[in-house]
Amino acid sequence: MLETLKIKNVAVIDSAEIPFKPGLNILSGETGAGKSIVIEAISLLLGGRAHGDLIRTGCDEGVVEGFFDTTQIPWIRERLLRHGFPADSSELLIKRIIHKSGKNRVYVNGELATLAILQDLCEGLVDLCGQHEHQSLLKAATQLELIDRYGGLAATTEDFSERYSSYRALIRERDALSNAEADRQKRADFLQFQIQELRDAALQSGEEETLAREKLLLQSSEARLQHADGISQAIDGDEVGSLTSVRAALQKARALSLLDPQSSEILAALERAMAELEEVSLSIARYTRSVELDPERLTTVLDRLSLIGDLRRKYGATVNEMIATHSRLESEHAELGSLAERCESLERELAVAEKDLAKRAEKLSVARRKAAELFSKSVTGELKDLKMGEARFGAEIVAREGEPWGPTGGDQISFIVQTNRGETSRPLGKIASGGELSRMMLAIRRVIADRGGIGVYLFDEIDAGIGGQTAFEVGKKLKSVAKYNQVICITHLPQVASFADHHLSVEKHSEGKRTLTRVVELKAKERKEELARMLGGPQLTKKSLENAAELLEMAK
Repeated sequence: MLETLKIKNVAVIDSAEIPFKPGLNILSGETGAGKSIVIEAISLLLGGRAHGDLIRTGCDEGVVEGFFDTTQIPWIRERLLRHGFPADSSELLIKRIIHKSGKNRVYVNGELATLAILQDLCEGLVDLCGQHEHQSLLKAATQLELIDRYGGLAATTEDFSERYSSYRALIRERDALSNAEADRQKRADFLQFQIQELRDAALQSGEEETLAREKLLLQSSEARLQHADGISQAIDGDEVGSLTSVRAALQKARALSLLDPQSSEILAALERAMAELEEVSLSIARYTRSVELDPERLTTVLDRLSLIGDLRRKYGATVNEMIATHSRLESEHAELGSLAERCESLERELAVAEKDLAKRAEKLSVARRKAAELFSKSVTGELKDLKMGEARFGAEIVAREGEPWGPTGGDQISFIVQTNRGETSRPLGKIASGGELSRMMLAIRRVIADRGGIGVYLFDEIDAGIGGQTAFEVGKKLKSVAKYNQVICITHLPQVASFADHHLSVEKHSEGKRTLTRVVELKAKERKEELARMLGGPQLTKKSLENAAELLEMAK
């Protein structure tokens, strides 16, 4: 509930601190006294548009503060947390500063906020009847919520909403995959080409280095054979080969050793040399036999190295990198295949979800139509007591246009009213005046016996166009609604004001050259005098005071 409203330098209010209490709070006062400023101030707290001309003449800025006790509306804590504001207690402090320069500021629990955040935060905090920007009764969402609350369908609707959210998530995923299907297929085809190209290449780790060495050997086969033949000729040539010379020297060394045993070392050395040269000759012969002159193999090696060079430009600088790329491409291709499977799975899930939603939406719609019929009869009955005896209220429920379902089901709702017999029923917002709309809201709140949800109900001159016994009935119904909610009502009728739990008087007076407005909390004696003024004018008489006392007793 709204506990305190502070207004500073707004219009003709210099400074005012207005206390509100649980139950029915009545604001009364002469026409033009400044009651509308109180409404304007509350509207600002809810995120209403600020105008520079609201600032008191001679001042640079105006300030409005509202202190709310949110014990009975726990949903406000969730909103505070969502927007990053402190929510450790059941208190909510909203402050708006309006500056002539247009640089207005908003504070929530002492922290700076934006106007958009304030509007979201305060949605449903105060139901202000009489100012179109806060007439929640005209909103289709509010109308549907009222029917659900009346019919006890809130939990069923919430369950449907959760299932619908899951259904929409499946659709978004399906659409995202479907939109990417063409690109996915192109990518899959390209990956398949790359994978096949690498698969056909059958690359082996270290292969390129081995081929490079083989290429070098194959390209130098003739030169290597020439060098080997030269070595062979030098060692074992027919005329000047090293072996021929060593053999001759060895024969001489043997003859010498027979004549001089001390030359045996020379003989041994020559025998070792002879053995080494024979081994070299055999090695050269083996090497020569190993050298291949194979142009076809060379062509094969060169082609293979050329292929690796082509693949290097696409898949990696080395054969090992290409092998790693091959593995990565196969993994990506497999993932794309799983996406196709997911698309098929999503279609199956959506079919099941659609069938489930259709069944639940139909069941919810049937229950709503039953609730709407009873609701319409009850509201029509309440309107008879509020001088709208010819009015016929109806809650019209039809299937949604476009998509078959929304977050709240498959229904569209419209509150329609026939204000006079013989006229065509039309949507509530197109025919109801401010006073009629206020009484509609009062009748609806009376019917649903609301015990929570909205924080404060604010009725601006609900008595427009009524009087006498009807006004007394309005007071009784306001009192009934205020049993479970805080109600703030601006009225000119003493019959309505007599039911107040807390009566405030808005008074205008002059100080020097300035006109000021103040809001005064009335005690028992002052309250009777205010009702007497409302009954008989500014001059209090014994009769008017007696009438006021009688009215208070009747209301009691």
